[in-house]
This record gives sequence, C-alpha cells and structure tokens, in this order.
Amino acid sequence: MKRSFASLKVIVPLVLVLPFAYRGVTWLTRSTPQPHYDATASQAGRELFVHEWTPGDPLAAAGDGLGPVFNAKSCAECHKQGGLGGGGPLENNVTTFTQIDNPIADARDLANRSIRNVRNASAKPAETSGSTKGSRQGVVHSYATSDEFTETLSLLSPSFRGVSRPPLSDLLPRVQGDCTTAPNIGIVVGMDVSQRNTPALFGANLIDAIPDETIIANERTERIKWGLADSDTDTFPVGRALRLVDGHVGRFGWKAQTTSLAGFVRAACANELGLGNPSQAQPVSMAKRDYRAPGLDLTDAQCDQLTAFVATLGRPMEEIPESPEVAQIVAAGKKRFDMIGCSDCHKADVGPAKGIYSDLLLHRMGQTLVGGGTYGDLPPNLPDFDEGGAPQSSEWRTAPLWGVADSAPYLHDGRAQTLHEAIALHAGQGQGSADKFKQLKTSEKDELLAFLRTLRAPRTAE
Repeated sequence: MKRSFASLKVIVPLVLVLPFAYRGVTWLTRSTPQPHYDATASQAGRELFVHEWTPGDPLAAAGDGLGPVFNAKSCAECHKQGGLGGGGPLENNVTTFTQIDNPIADARDLANRSIRNVRNASAKPAETSGSTKGSRQGVVHSYATSDEFTETLSLLSPSFRGVSRPPLSDLLPRVQGDCTTAPNIGIVVGMDVSQRNTPALFGANLIDAIPDETIIANERTERIKWGLADSDTDTFPVGRALRLVDGHVGRFGWKAQTTSLAGFVRAACANELGLGNPSQAQPVSMAKRDYRAPGLDLTDAQCDQLTAFVATLGRPMEEIPESPEVAQIVAAGKKRFDMIGCSDCHKADVGPAKGIYSDLLLHRMGQTLVGGGTYGDLPPNLPDFDEGGAPQSSEWRTAPLWGVADSAPYLHDGRAQTLHEAIALHAGQGQGSADKFKQLKTSEKDELLAFLRTLRAPRTAE
C-alpha cells in the first residue's frame, strides 16, 4: 500500500506536468514551412538585384520603371558592404519622418519627450504618404526622375529647409544626449525626422525560417528574468515581439515592421526604387500626388526571383583566429560580452539562425536614439495581441550582430562609426550594459571588441 502511494506521488505530478512540458518543447521547435528556391530563379534574381533601373525600363514593361521618386537605381547600389547583399555606407541613408497628431504619454515619457515629439495644436497637418493611429509617416526620397516629382523636407512644413538629402549631422542633436537641442534642418513641433542606414541581408533566409513562437519565447523569457517587468520600461532589457495584422510576428526592418523575407523584398523594391508590384504600390510623390503609374513594374515572378536570390545569400560566420594568443583574447571578450549583459538582447542563437546575436525584439533605446517613420502605414495590431501597439520612436529591433565586423557604420542611422562608439551610445534598456562597458579596463574593452571583430560577413559573398 505504501509502495502504491509512493508511486502515485511520482506519477500524478508527471501526468500534470508532461502535457505542458511537451507543449513547451514542440512550441519552441515548431518549424515554419519555407519555400523552395531553385538555382535558376536565384540567378534571375541576382540579375534583377544588380540591374540599374531607368525610367521606362524594358524590364518593367507594364509600369513606368524607376521612380518617379527613389533612393537608389539598384538594390546593389546600397547593399554592397562585405559583398553583394551587405549593408550600405552613410551616403545611402534613407530619410524618414513621423508627424504625431495626438501624442499621449505617461508622466515619465512626457517629462523626457523632445520638443520634436510634441504636436503644436496650431500647426497645419502635413500632407504625407499615409496615416496611422495618432501619426503620419513616410519617406522623403532622395531623387526623382524629373523636377516636378522632387520631394523636399519643406513639403512637410515650410519651417524645414528645402532639401531632399539632408546630411545625418543636420538631424542629430548638436550635443549628443541633449534631446532638446533642435536639429539643423529647422524646427517643426510634433514632427520627427530621422534616417535609416542600409541593413545587411546575409542570412535573411534563416531569419525568415524562425517560428513566431521562438521569438515570442524570447519575449517571455526576458519578462520572467526581470521579475515580469513590462517592455515599456527603460530600466530592464525587456523587449517585445511586434504582432502584426497578418497574425505573425515582425522580424525584418529596423522596427521589425515586416514579417517575411518576401514582404521585405517587395516593400524595398517599391519604396527604394519606385518599382510597384502586386504586393506594394510605388510611393506617391509628395510634390505631385495626382500622378499614377500606367501599371506595375514588377510581376509576382520577378519578385519571387529577387527573394530567391536574397534567400541564397550566405550566413555570416564567427571566425576564430588561428593564433592561440589572439584566440584566447577573443574567448575572453566573448565571456565579457555575456558578463556585462550584452547577451540579454543580443542572444547568440534564435531558432535556426545560429550566431545571429539578436532576440529580434523591440527594445526602448532611450530618447537620444529616437526615430520615427517607415515606408508608410504600419498594419494595425491584432486586438488579441495588443501589447504595446505600433513601434515607438525610441523602440528598435535588436540589430543582429552577425557580420557586424563588415557592416560599419552602426546604429539605426549610422551615427556610430566604430563598434566602441555604438556600444557607448546605447541608452534606455541598453544603458546598463553601456555603463558596464565604460567601466571596463582598456584591455578588457579590447577583448570584447576583438570578439565582435570575429563576426564576419560570409566569405562566399561576392
């Protein structure tokens, strides 16, 4: 009898726990079916990737070709550092804007909010590329196929200078960390203008293959680690997954605003090159809003070919030095990376993306690293997943560090020229790690930076 009772004490908990354990294991290992890309489609996509588009381009038979507003003439023009498909230099930055209609913030945010993020009730709303709940946002394109389409900041407000390609220095505070210092382009209350640096596309197919549940698991793990703290804190590194209207989690883009590689490619073609396609219309010029293209520039087949090529770009690698002495320094730096909390957000592995060094979550990075605007309207969040709404101006997807040694400059707008600067400029939820980095001895900092310099672009990159 005693033996039976003892057995029950073991069996009953197992019966209760095993279903949850099984659910947890399968939840975290569920794979997302991925499309198969053949070599022929990939080669055709590569030709489209490097193709320099022109107005009336013969490859865009139904549409108007390049433009009428655009930021580059080819994908390769921006994605080139570390090889074809890599990041881009500062001169390829894209200028974005957000106009806040009804800013609502808690007392803490309101106290810290820059004058640029508070709407003046008497200001006339700017005519922009679209609207979201509480804001309008879009892109000020750098180029146009003719003068009548040229976009300038002054089209957002007469208070801005009439420039299409402001240097990044004109958009940053004159004193780093002083958020109330006005940018050099002019002051418009309630209007946020910032830039985006070109991200590398290496390993994008592995990011595409990560199950939503794995990214959500990162969110829950961080909340649990920090005592169920919410993601709206600046104190703890607690990120949030961006749930979008299609029922999936965002993973591509600086604001994690796109769920799939195919969607990311199509949006970039439309908004960077002006190539309208079945999933994304080309942008309407703010200078000539009544213009309509005769048709689409890209077919579904061409979009799939471009996606196939990007999907074949290699995964960045961690290169261990051959010298035992240097390898020892790198190993010490990798441990220090973890010790000061960098790995809280820059997790080494996420599902099949081994060595990505990101959690793919949105994190608040402080008021010195703000920036609104995206290609257009963000899809509304599903009511069942309303956990924070659209990305806030200080929220950024944790940048994957794989290939970081070949992708300078750093941060969302490229304001950091070196890895040392990038770490030091972390604020908000990254402030704790930045402070610990500053407190390290010079030799210890060198160790950590030596580790980061082993995260290289794939050697198969062209």
